[in-house]
Amino acid sequence: MKICIISNSHLTGDVRLYHKLGHSLSHIADTYIISSKGMMNRQQNPHQIVVEGGSALKTLHALYREAKKIKPDIVISVEPLTLLPGIALKKKLGCRLLFDLHEFFAEAHTERYHFLLRPLIKELYLALQKALLHYTEGGIAVNQEILNQLFGVHARDPRYLVLPNYPVKHVWEIPQDIPSSLAKLRDMSFDLVYIGGITESRGIIKILKSISLLKARYPHFRILIVGKFNNPDIEKDFNRSVNRFNLNANIYLQEWIPAERIGILLKRSRFGLWLFDPRVKRMSLATPLKVLEYLAAGLPVISIKTPLMKSIIERNDLGILSAYRARDIAQAISKMLDMPEAEYKAMSQRCLSISEERFNWNALEPQLFELIERLK
Repeated sequence: MKICIISNSHLTGDVRLYHKLGHSLSHIADTYIISSKGMMNRQQNPHQIVVEGGSALKTLHALYREAKKIKPDIVISVEPLTLLPGIALKKKLGCRLLFDLHEFFAEAHTERYHFLLRPLIKELYLALQKALLHYTEGGIAVNQEILNQLFGVHARDPRYLVLPNYPVKHVWEIPQDIPSSLAKLRDMSFDLVYIGGITESRGIIKILKSISLLKARYPHFRILIVGKFNNPDIEKDFNRSVNRFNLNANIYLQEWIPAERIGILLKRSRFGLWLFDPRVKRMSLATPLKVLEYLAAGLPVISIKTPLMKSIIERNDLGILSAYRARDIAQAISKMLDMPEAEYKAMSQRCLSISEERFNWNALEPQLFELIERLK
């Protein structure tokens, strides 16, 4: 059996596509991850294939051409647009078509528009997405809310499966070379680590304001920020804030690194930080992979108080939650920093235990295999 996973935006080495779906499906099929960017690896299963990109239309056509050569039995489309080549492949080859919905695409798209236009744009986007999904035989999503939004009363149909973005067990234990760019950081220790997109909605400026409030009490405080700026204006605001608050000695900035090497930095940190504006619905509803990675590394989490975060962090005593205000975030960080060592070790062990027992991708594999088996 052959399975093609097609994407027009993710790297072929993307965590979910390669380390999770790809590796899992490689146990039962020849699996190909095809995208317009990333690494090439045609020999080893899961195979990674990069097609020539360019415009959106050219990329979709290139994905179709490459997948058609492979003649897959099953195609998994990762974004709404990649359902178009998926549908074309289904009609041409008679293959089965699945989807993998890993975010609230409609909400993410509407954030580009004026707030008065957002409700209309969202409804139009959802209508188009539903029309394309009509051609699929089933699929998976990272949470039930995404399925509810798209399928309503049919969201719990056995054809649809919830596979959260849980970390892969022991992925950081694989021996690997340490890039020279990480050598210095590997020998340092950090009070806090933040990993993710560096955006306003993910609270980057509030992080800086919080650290400025803590600086007098903790003069040697260190925070490692790992990620990319998606907006040059945010990068300018970040740099201005670092200088204004005189945080150059406290902030360490590292660009994005491959997922399998994240553990190198997590192991040098004490607490994981995940901030987001709770008014952004899609961020309040989705369990962020980074929080789960913090837990897998034994890092208690400092995050924002929402129902979802309360159900994970607060209920299981895995960290602390705060209101989305700089002074409240600073108070939460301070409380964690002042925690007695014995309490910290106990909390860290709870993070490791719950990740091992509940929040790991390997425990989800049987459900994925059952879904594929039903499609044969």
